[in-house]
Amino acid sequence: MPFNLASFSHGRTLALAALLLPAISFTAPATADDAWPNKPIRMVIAFPPGGPTDAIGRVLFTELGKKLGQPIVIDNRPGAGGVIAASEVTKAPADGYTLYYASATIATTPALYNRPDLVPSKAFTPVSCTVSVPMVLMVAPSLPAKNMQEFVALLKASPGKYFQGSSGNGSPDHLAGVLLKKSLGVDFQHVPYKGNGPAITDVMAGNVTFMFGGALQTAVPLIDAGKLRALVVTADKRSSALPDVPTISETVLKGFDVGTWQAVVAPKGTPAAVVDLVNAKLSEVLAEPAIRASMLQQGADVVDSKPAACGAFMDKETARWTQVIEREHINIE
Repeated sequence: MPFNLASFSHGRTLALAALLLPAISFTAPATADDAWPNKPIRMVIAFPPGGPTDAIGRVLFTELGKKLGQPIVIDNRPGAGGVIAASEVTKAPADGYTLYYASATIATTPALYNRPDLVPSKAFTPVSCTVSVPMVLMVAPSLPAKNMQEFVALLKASPGKYFQGSSGNGSPDHLAGVLLKKSLGVDFQHVPYKGNGPAITDVMAGNVTFMFGGALQTAVPLIDAGKLRALVVTADKRSSALPDVPTISETVLKGFDVGTWQAVVAPKGTPAAVVDLVNAKLSEVLAEPAIRASMLQQGADVVDSKPAACGAFMDKETARWTQVIEREHINIE
């Protein structure tokens, strides 16, 4: 058979292509991952615009978007104690283009709403716990209790007489009251409101006795103006926004540590390279002096944890609050 250069070249090309195909198939996904992000990122928030989580998130994610080279679009999905937002995120592709800026309710939602599918360790990949926001126990200035010791004495002297206002059934501030009642062996009645604002208004008016406020950017000006009296903060250390207010642990209940916090999570299975990149860039954002000043102004203390540490913290919080919710038979359908 006569030698045919065209046939030889064609055959050699096919053979070379066959050898290269595995390499091409192997490297293509890596190239795609390396390009992330190449379009805007959606950040789901379970609260309406203007709330504490939304306000802090907008500051952080404007800067994070600049560092990632793509805008981060806030998608507010309020309602059902975070169930709507969390469910939305679990249905999104695990490609890094949908993230969830969660609050402490991510640890209570599964037990409160009987949604085991939303347990953080099962539904999400942790990215970063960003800030902690302690709650402050506030009373009306007219209440005859100038400190936490006197307040507890009032509660013990008249079981069931006093009222706790909260931002809603199953909210972190409601659950803080449940834990306080159990830990101190006192009794008071719970009055749920539709949000933090109405509860604060009724505490100032003396219609309810006290509340645990987590929206410090709202509470601190009222405390400074003398319209509310801050007795204690609920974290294990004093708040940088209220440095002169002692902790419960310092006063009547050593080891009491309850607060709100915020964290970025992603749909389960989001690539580690994406998670690590977001964590690293977010850490840069949280280290900026202007951002830290903004967090302080909003009553938040920077945490800035790595994914594994954040996941372990959320697991611990979920276990703790599930135990409280089940023991007290608190359920929201």
